[in-house]
Amino acid sequence: MVGNSDMDLLEKTYQNATIGITALEAVLHKSTGVEFNNALHRQLEDYRKIVDKTKEQLKLNDVQVKDRPAYEKAMMKGNVKMNTLINSSDSHIAQMVIQGSTMGITQMTKLLNSKPNVDGASAQIAKDFIHKEQDNIEEMKKFL
Repeated sequence: MVGNSDMDLLEKTYQNATIGITALEAVLHKSTGVEFNNALHRQLEDYRKIVDKTKEQLKLNDVQVKDRPAYEKAMMKGNVKMNTLINSSDSHIAQMVIQGSTMGITQMTKLLNSKPNVDGASAQIAKDFIHKEQDNIEEMKKFL
């Protein structure tokens, strides 16, 4: 059974990945370049894999998966829509993705550092998420 710190880490990883999914789904139809669109789809698939791993780990420990409130997802979609209203270029979208990934890295690194006693599975999933976000940033830099 995972402890409270593990559960919190897993929940935050799940929530960050689902926000990434929501944000990418909101911009996918705005991308114009084939290579850029493929990069966004790869990131979306990575987020989905992290979500699946996190859900699996939470369920193994009889922990209910908690989604972010619907209003947060609606706000995210609204923010994306506003941010791309005037400029929906691939470069601008790449910049937005980089900013989101940076926020995810910062939040998860801070959380990992504040919970030194988490178990191996919880910490590994969070570290995988951070690593994927770092990869995402490097990938998006090509489109700036």
